[in-house]
Amino acid sequence: MNRIERTCILHRIEEEDILSFARKTWQNQRSVAMKMASKAVDVINGTYQANPTFFSGKSMRGIIGGLFYVLGHRYGNARTQKEIAQSLNITEMTIRASCRNWIKPFQSFLKREKRKQQGAIV
Repeated sequence: MNRIERTCILHRIEEEDILSFARKTWQNQRSVAMKMASKAVDVINGTYQANPTFFSGKSMRGIIGGLFYVLGHRYGNARTQKEIAQSLNITEMTIRASCRNWIKPFQSFLKREKRKQQGAIV
């Protein structure tokens, strides 16, 4: 992905914002925050490439909040919806709705990542 495409993808959701929100969510766990932010950027980029309209009409904090919840559970650094909502200054309802929206794109992302890894091994 070239620099122009990457800038377009993260026009509304910048890497710095994601990292800042991750640090608020996983306070006093700098390495976990870095890992979750990195994974979130990868998932957002992959989802954008597969389905750019997924992000239409959604708030940045809502997108990131739901994704953090899903990522936290996937990688063993779970936070409750309430904790994430408080750290991002949004409602738990927003987190719940965003989690539901992320289920299918996140599963697709994991499948693509698995195929990439299998292709690299072969």
